[in-house]
Amino acid sequence: TFWCHVTGRALNRSAPHEAGIWTFEDLSSRRPVTAELTAREREVAAHLMDGLTSKEIGRALVISHRTVEIYRARLMRKYKASTTADLVHKVMAG
Repeated sequence: TFWCHVTGRALNRSAPHEAGIWTFEDLSSRRPVTAELTAREREVAAHLMDGLTSKEIGRALVISHRTVEIYRARLMRKYKASTTADLVHKVMAG
């Protein structure tokens, strides 16, 4: 897992979706990933950052809301967060 900055430029301004040039800058050294997350933990974290409830996340991922709560608890433990808001803040901060 790594962080990157992506920039895109259209080659033709009158048809910007026709073709473009993309650049990627690896930000890992400036923003190291502090917790190793599973793919499912990353999915749950992304939905939490979007403000979804456990039930909404469960419906989106086709899992039980109780399972979502287990993943949330794991994330909170990994990030040493005391509340969901604290967790979201820490995940966004990297």
